[in-house]
Amino acid sequence: MRYFNSPKPTVSVTALILLLAAAFVVPATASASIRLGAFNPGGPSNLTSASALTTTIGRQPEIAMWYHDFGNSILTTEEKSALLATGQTPMVTWEPNGQSLSDIAAGKYDTYIRSSAKLAKTWSGELMLRFAHEMNGTWYSWSGSPTTYVSAWRHLVSIFREEGVANVRWVWAPNVDRSGAMPFSSYFPGDEWVDYVGLDGYNFGAIDGSWFSLEELFSSSYAKVTALSSKPVIITETGSSELGGSKAAWIREGFIKTIPQKFPRVAGVIWFNKEQDGVDWRIETSISSQEAFREVASCTIYGGTVPCDSTASVPVPVAEEPPTVVVTVPSKVKGKGGKKRQARISYKLSRKAKVKVRLQIRKKNGYARRGSLIRMSNAGRTRLPLRRLIGRHPLPDGTYRVTVVAHGRNGHTSHPRRAVFRVV
Repeated sequence: MRYFNSPKPTVSVTALILLLAAAFVVPATASASIRLGAFNPGGPSNLTSASALTTTIGRQPEIAMWYHDFGNSILTTEEKSALLATGQTPMVTWEPNGQSLSDIAAGKYDTYIRSSAKLAKTWSGELMLRFAHEMNGTWYSWSGSPTTYVSAWRHLVSIFREEGVANVRWVWAPNVDRSGAMPFSSYFPGDEWVDYVGLDGYNFGAIDGSWFSLEELFSSSYAKVTALSSKPVIITETGSSELGGSKAAWIREGFIKTIPQKFPRVAGVIWFNKEQDGVDWRIETSISSQEAFREVASCTIYGGTVPCDSTASVPVPVAEEPPTVVVTVPSKVKGKGGKKRQARISYKLSRKAKVKVRLQIRKKNGYARRGSLIRMSNAGRTRLPLRRLIGRHPLPDGTYRVTVVAHGRNGHTSHPRRAVFRVV
């Protein structure tokens, strides 16, 4: 908390907003056996996003998770103010982007680490630190040598202990190893060096060509991690696509049945509430998805007030469904030069809406962006020349994909609708 020396205390605009936000927070109860958390873009100091999430699910998540680069402050003044106002427990994902694990282990960043430890010590409550997550994957710079990873992890923890930091809880979090291709046991620092073991896992659905339930995603990795460690488990990142199955059923089955019944060591679950990697992971992608998550949030297991077998009766004050979208394209686009750019794609809306259109070209390793635009469109059919998407750029031969998403007035988005055509 910040104090001022002037005879009359002054309050900044930001502090006033935080105080007003705190007055309208709907907190979780203290009796939750599984703590519910979320990642929201912008972290806890993004008050607009945090307030929208509370409205979406009917109450505030108990844990606020977000990301910070190693080398930056692990807890800013704005973040501390927001957390003090809401009472949430922070989980900081600490990412060594640009710093090698070997340098961390060798002591090159000890001054920064010690200052981070002293800063963490000033926080009055529990502070979860999740360092270099998903190390068993191939997509982060800190993946690679398990021995170096363990050395860096233990070096960090040792410095925090030397500084007498007692409020930090260390969260070790690999990606799920559903198929056996990403083993994580060799990266484990040991029970004496962690407070929680975590798992990250997502259902990409039709984006990856397969729909996996929460049980299918996590079961084998849960068995491995609970055999590896005696510490409580946190599902530190999860989410589901709307494409390929029922997202609402995925949430209900996974959270209300699978986790409490089949994963009894799970002490917390963090939902990744953002559109990323070509998938809209947000809770509010549909009314049915939002309704399912509100049932989870209201369930007594997660700190709510409604018995978990009665959650279907929880009212969901949401507005209309998003507009429906239909996309049509020619199977082939022929011609030379400007003639190709005259070709039209078309989409049809059930009502007026803001529409995002994206054009991608197929490459060996997937689709690459060629152009996009956002526009308001009326109900009915709209024809859009390809030149509106690509500007003056040439349109080389190949296979293209068009994706159209409509945004409703209440913030809900339609399912992405796609169509493929060839340029020859």
